[in-house]
Amino acid sequence: MAAMEITLHDEPERAQGDERFTVELPDGRREQLRVHDYDKVYAIPGLYEAVVQERLECASPQVLADALSAAVADAGEDVAALRVLDMGAGNGVVAESLRGRGVRAPFVGLDPEPAAAPAAARDRPGLYRHYFTATLEEISVAGAVAEYDLTCLAGAGALGLGHVSRHQIETAWSAFGVGSWLAVTFSEAVLGPEGGELGAFVTALQEGDDTDVVRLERFRHRLTMSGEELFYYVLVARRAA
Repeated sequence: MAAMEITLHDEPERAQGDERFTVELPDGRREQLRVHDYDKVYAIPGLYEAVVQERLECASPQVLADALSAAVADAGEDVAALRVLDMGAGNGVVAESLRGRGVRAPFVGLDPEPAAAPAAARDRPGLYRHYFTATLEEISVAGAVAEYDLTCLAGAGALGLGHVSRHQIETAWSAFGVGSWLAVTFSEAVLGPEGGELGAFVTALQEGDDTDVVRLERFRHRLTMSGEELFYYVLVARRAA
């Protein structure tokens, strides 16, 4: 079968979520899509990975998985024992990266995009024990933590860009018990002068007495479609006693 042909649109003025590309499918159809047209992107098997992971060299899933697994090992614990709530789960790229680092328990996914759960089931069958099609505010995170005995809240790129707010992440993290892990990546702008409430959340984590931030490192998240580098931070923290 012929491969998809993907053309990235070099438009430096485009915001990160509004970047556009054209895909020509093996059946001759051509579609122009935005990166964040998740319903249409997930409908085409392999398209998200081809654009975001391969062409734009997105590193967030791997960086998050590496940072979390290293932090857990440094604490003398077994990464295989983690039970993860994967927020902004999409079609399972982050969970697959964590599985590759040794997480063995089935994941619990959460994503407000209706097309995400069926795409994850299609692309990575058996990876998720349960998948919520909802936002963090639309489910009981405490109920999910209790029902699935969750010990880790993870999300690559979920903070900022109109995704998860400070209130949502703060409320969700508060539902996790002592010894639980938090692993997220977010734009470097969050820690800058315009970081707003999300920047304040990271500062509160660092200065608070109920969470220990064990890793906060800057890395190249991905390229823009015009070839510029986008930098993010990865944060790993643990709920203290």
